[in-house]
Amino acid sequence: DVVLELDGLSGPRLPHQAKLALRRGEILGIAGLVGAGRTELLRSIFGLDAVKSGRVRVAAGWDSGRPPWERLAQGVGLLSEDRKEEGLALGLSITDNLTLSKPIARFGVISRAAHARATATAGDQLAIRYRDGQQAVGELSGGNQQKVALARLLHHDIDVFLFDEPTRGIDVASKAEIYRLMGQLAQRGKSILFVSSYLPELLGVCDAIAVMSRGKLGDTRPASQWTEHSLLEAATAGARG
Repeated sequence: DVVLELDGLSGPRLPHQAKLALRRGEILGIAGLVGAGRTELLRSIFGLDAVKSGRVRVAAGWDSGRPPWERLAQGVGLLSEDRKEEGLALGLSITDNLTLSKPIARFGVISRAAHARATATAGDQLAIRYRDGQQAVGELSGGNQQKVALARLLHHDIDVFLFDEPTRGIDVASKAEIYRLMGQLAQRGKSILFVSSYLPELLGVCDAIAVMSRGKLGDTRPASQWTEHSLLEAATAGARG
């Protein structure tokens, strides 16, 4: 089943007339040079950037753009490439970062015990290294901060994940944990749109890959039909034109 579809999606500057179909249980990679429009594509889908023209279909309904809170309600979540400025509130606790956008309440009263359990569950699931749930996220390593940002999307029970450079600037062990999680999510029927500048991880993790060049998104092809050389060639062809 197609869970996310783009039909001629354009932003104020980037992307240009993007077409794409993401299927249930699929990890679809987006390759391209920095500045090609990959981040703008995800931000337009999620509603952080305006949609100038074109349509987005989530589940059964087409629209011409929705704000982030409506996308979250539709089961679409974004993991920003800038976790310190957009992905996390560094001065707040791990528990607050995890639950602030979706608190657990009973009869209108927030349950601290339920929040503590949610934090413990996320910590175990993602192997987050932390002292306790009240520790400030800013005190964690980059890899553990990224895991908290991921845990927030899992807490929302997201169906369509928009990952923008999720392994940039983190240690090898944390990268391995994120790759493992992506595989588990896909096996559970979740879908991932995965932007990365690191070609080996796109080739190793994704089911299919499309290349963006100068704001234009190319056709999707199975990952087995790409090589690092062909991805780089496709990414730079438009830049030379």
